[in-house]
Amino acid sequence: MQTNLIQIAGIKDLDEARKLIKLGADQIGFPLRLTHNAEDLSDQEARSIIKKINKPDKFLLITYLTEPGEIIKLCKFLNIHKVQLHNHMRPHNLAKLKNQAPNIKIIKSLIIKAGNLPDIKKYINNSAQYIDYYITDTYDPDTGASGATGKTHDWEISRKIVEHSPKPVILAGGLTPKNVRQAILEVQPAGVDAHTGLEDSQGRKDYELVENFIREVRQAFAKLSQKEHQIDINGVLDLHTFQPSDVKDLVPEYINECIRKNISDIRIIHGKGRGVLKKIVSSILSKHPRVISYKIAPERGGNWGATVAKLKLNNKKGSTDEKSN
Repeated sequence: MQTNLIQIAGIKDLDEARKLIKLGADQIGFPLRLTHNAEDLSDQEARSIIKKINKPDKFLLITYLTEPGEIIKLCKFLNIHKVQLHNHMRPHNLAKLKNQAPNIKIIKSLIIKAGNLPDIKKYINNSAQYIDYYITDTYDPDTGASGATGKTHDWEISRKIVEHSPKPVILAGGLTPKNVRQAILEVQPAGVDAHTGLEDSQGRKDYELVENFIREVRQAFAKLSQKEHQIDINGVLDLHTFQPSDVKDLVPEYINECIRKNISDIRIIHGKGRGVLKKIVSSILSKHPRVISYKIAPERGGNWGATVAKLKLNNKKGSTDEKSN
């Protein structure tokens, strides 16, 4: 299962979809067949975007449909293999959906209302075997909407859901660049989802907000990863105990922590292997604004496998040398 997931819901057109993917969104949700809120696109328009980008794993259907046959039919029409279900579905219907379409990943919403945590835990106990992910969201008593409300909820409840659930939990509900870091640190979810918190007054995605959101998310997940692995901020980062998917978040945050501690020279150990981690590290270092230069570390006893870098500290002007690898 993918972790550190960044999901963004609701787009207006092909250009928005391409831009969000370029900025780093892991997947984009198309809200269709809704009971509340207007749809951004028609089924046909969503299908056209998915076909033109030709990366079906980047997209998911978000819907209030409950009949398994209808859900499967719409997923096939869109060429989508992930669906986020926002209406109440009994476990036997989830089982029917999973049995009829085992290739479709199911993300089931858990709508948080005042005092309903016991009911949510009971639902998880009865449905987890059919679910790939859960996603928390906020109920709006004023409109009756359960999703895309733009409202936050008590993150302590979401944290308890994460602790209780045997399946990964995505956090949603009023997330913005200003609050998502704290939300991740408090809840420790497998991913986050944003919709209205990344839009301008016209309902279009604000790309500056999106960039800030993705940066905050990555830094927060990196901080959680550091805490989990108890990383010492001493200038040497060994990546052998991490998954490649963690590295894109971990390395920038480690660099930032070294700068805070006035450590200007760092060594990132990635090993020889197939060079996958080395390429990821090089890409990160080439783009980081505080990296002055970097290069492969000299061989030591015939066993090299690290990149060394020089950082520009806050109290030094630093060099303007070009980066090299």
